[in-house]
Amino acid sequence: MQNIITRFQRDLNLRGYSPKTCQVYTSQIVQFLQHTNLSEKIPKAEELKDYLYHLVSEHHLSNSSLKQTSSAIKYLYTQTLGLSWESLNIPNIKVKRKLPVWYTANEVHSILDNAKNLKHKTILTLIYSSGLRLSESVNIKISDVYRNQKRLLVRQGKGGKDRYTILSDRALKLLEQYWLAYKPTTYFFQGRDGNPYSPRSCQQAFYLAKERAGVTRDGGIHGLRHSFATHYLENGGGIFQLQKFLGHKNLTTTLVYAHVLEEKNEIISPLDYYYENSK
Repeated sequence: MQNIITRFQRDLNLRGYSPKTCQVYTSQIVQFLQHTNLSEKIPKAEELKDYLYHLVSEHHLSNSSLKQTSSAIKYLYTQTLGLSWESLNIPNIKVKRKLPVWYTANEVHSILDNAKNLKHKTILTLIYSSGLRLSESVNIKISDVYRNQKRLLVRQGKGGKDRYTILSDRALKLLEQYWLAYKPTTYFFQGRDGNPYSPRSCQQAFYLAKERAGVTRDGGIHGLRHSFATHYLENGGGIFQLQKFLGHKNLTTTLVYAHVLEEKNEIISPLDYYYENSK
């Protein structure tokens, strides 16, 4: 089994997957191999379906997690074992799309104002003002800030791609205050060991600020990114520019925020609109 895992990790790295994806995929394959005992024989279609159903019925995996596991097994079969996936006729797993959880502008500013200290306020502000993912925010380097262009370089975001996003004037001033107070060397937000600030610590900082602000709406720190996207469109920003700022590969992913705006707008029937404007 170890030989298969080693070959699988080799193939993942050759494909250029991020370290996090490699780690998740490897963990899923280890569980799969332990359950099916691949060292004796290669599981066929029915055994694969049984395993996926086992994850749903016994471990209550969500559709998104199940799809990820299926993708990992597919990569194992096609790339590492050199087998055909289509011939197995494994059903495509549909992922239910939900509208993102976002906070109102007042809620966001209340959360930011109630951050425990300057470090917490700065990193939470940067996540909201630039639409960053948590993993991206803790890996921002001093050299990634382009003051004159008012842009922030996001290195190796989701999908392993670099991108530029917006850098607000207020966020820049806060970064300057933070730099003077903390004197970071490489990463803007560093832990005590000089490495990037812990994502867990950042999440704790958010929940503390949210509690102090009295915001009861469900949602975690990723809601700040959703709020950036929603408020950007509300203020007249373009959908294509937003796609670039968020680092979305497909426009359909960004369009979900347009649906959020549709849900917020008051809907008027064309019939009522005609008669109200023809009087």
